[in-house]
Amino acid sequence: MNSELELCLKHLKALIACDTSNPPKHIQASGLLEYLDSLSYLNPSIVDLGDGSFNILLKKGQPKYLFNVHLDTVPAGDGWLTDPWTLTVSNDQAVGLGACDIKGAAACLLTLIELGLENYAVLFSTDEEAGQSQCIKAFLATQPNFDGVIVSEPTNNLGVTCHRGIFTGTQQFSGISGHSSDYRAMQDNAVHKLTHWCHAALESARSFDDQQIGPLRGLAFNLGIIEGGIKPNIIADSASVKFGFRPLPGQSVEKILDAINACSTHNEAHFTPGFVAPALPADGDVKTLELMVKTLGLKPSEPVNFWTEASLFSQAGLPAIVFGPGNITNAHQPNEHVDLMQLSEALSIYRGIVQ
Repeated sequence: MNSELELCLKHLKALIACDTSNPPKHIQASGLLEYLDSLSYLNPSIVDLGDGSFNILLKKGQPKYLFNVHLDTVPAGDGWLTDPWTLTVSNDQAVGLGACDIKGAAACLLTLIELGLENYAVLFSTDEEAGQSQCIKAFLATQPNFDGVIVSEPTNNLGVTCHRGIFTGTQQFSGISGHSSDYRAMQDNAVHKLTHWCHAALESARSFDDQQIGPLRGLAFNLGIIEGGIKPNIIADSASVKFGFRPLPGQSVEKILDAINACSTHNEAHFTPGFVAPALPADGDVKTLELMVKTLGLKPSEPVNFWTEASLFSQAGLPAIVFGPGNITNAHQPNEHVDLMQLSEALSIYRGIVQ
């Protein structure tokens, strides 16, 4: 193992030891801010946005590109064979919560800065995993000016230029309560109304199956949480379903919603939008991002299913791609890991982008 990778693993060990699980997003108590502030060669600019959302900007010189890495992780969950917050290196893999998604990339960048990197801009953020993105939205409100943005997510060190957007919402239904022996339950039960809507929504979502970009097909529509009713012998007076779909670049969310909600009437259903974010690229034109990947000398990736905050930068008019060490299939699960070979490769690629 070379000294550069050893230094990277030192940083990764320290970052993993900081419990930045989101939720509960207790960033201040995690030790993360203290660790970054303890590195004498850094001069972090820290903005506290409240509720555990922090923007930590590391900047020197006149950098052309911004690197963005989120440092919050999903909760550890069950099934870990080792302590999630203790870095374990075995079988040429670095194992620990966030090693893959995406503290490995942060460790690479900290290593290069420690080794004397010039002209860099790195934004660490802490609220990506809960679907809030207040950090990125607040940063974009400062109107940053860069030639491009590299958002770190596990992409096997490939340059991603295209991914789905994300849309979530809640459909609420009202009924008229009463004894279930009354035949009117057939039309007055809120759960029945919800069931009819769900069936029609699924059929409507299938109508988009012929729309495709690369390996991405259709809407990826999903009914997530269904609630309603009290007892089998009471007509339900309320019910709700939380649902989501992942639009392709260029698809109109408004048209999709109109199609899905065509089966409802305003007096029986109330819709509340949830987290909404565009696809990448936000304007549907992938040519600019493909040129950026080529200019940076990256290997291009096929479009991917998962959403990233690169689309928010894209929506704000900044060319943004997704790039980072690790395989997304190793994220969000017990024994999360990143290959040491990919960390070494990322170190070289990050250095090349800056230089």
